[in-house]
Amino acid sequence: MPSLRRLPFACLALLGCGSPPEKPAAPLPPPLLSAQPPVPPASLAGAAWGTFHSERFELQLPLPDGRAWHIDDHGGPWLTATHAASQSMLVARTWTEDGRVSRQRCEERARLWRTFPDPSRAEEVNARSIEAPAGFDTFVSVGVLPGKQDGVVSGFAVAFGGHAHRCFAWVYTTAASGAGAGPVLGERLATMVERSLGRVVIESELTPRIPREEPGGR
Repeated sequence: MPSLRRLPFACLALLGCGSPPEKPAAPLPPPLLSAQPPVPPASLAGAAWGTFHSERFELQLPLPDGRAWHIDDHGGPWLTATHAASQSMLVARTWTEDGRVSRQRCEERARLWRTFPDPSRAEEVNARSIEAPAGFDTFVSVGVLPGKQDGVVSGFAVAFGGHAHRCFAWVYTTAASGAGAGPVLGERLATMVERSLGRVVIESELTPRIPREEPGGR
C-alpha cells in the first residue's frame, strides 16, 4: 500500500483519494537501561578492626571489618574465620610437640593435617621472616595463584612458626574478580600480613589445652 508521503499533494484534498491514511506507528519502546556496572572487589583498607580471643588456642587474632567475619572456634581442630564480602578465609591454631621445634617442623606437621597453598606453584611469591607472635621464629610466604578463565584472581599468605615446644600456623586465602582485582588482592594480602599476622598475640606460653590431631585430620 503506497505511503501518503508518496502521493501527489493535490490528492490529499480529495475525499476517497487513494487508500485510507495509515494508522500512526506505535511508539518506540523506551531505551533499555544500561547494565549496572560490576561491583568492585571489596577492599579491607580503612576497615574497622576488632580482635577475636580464642581461649582454646590462647590467641588474640586481629581482624579487619571484625563483625563481618564468621568464626568457628569449636567445630574442628582449627580456628576458621570466613569473610564473605572479600571471599576470604583464615585458619589458625597453636599446638605443642615433644622436644624443641623449628618452623620447618611445624610446617611439615601442619601440612600433614590439612591442605594449604603451595608457594612453589604461585606466579609471584614474596617470602620473609616475621617475629609474630612475639618470640616465635615465623616464616611467611605471600603469593598470587595463576588466573582462571573466569577472571578470578586468588592469593594466599601462609605462615608457620615455632618457639620452644610450641608451633603456630596462620593461613589466609582470598579471591577477587573484575576491574582492579589485582591491586585489591595485593592490598588485602599486605593488610592481613601486617595488621593481622603481625599483631597476633599468644596469651600464654604454657601448653594449650587442645587435643592432638592425627595426620590427615581437618
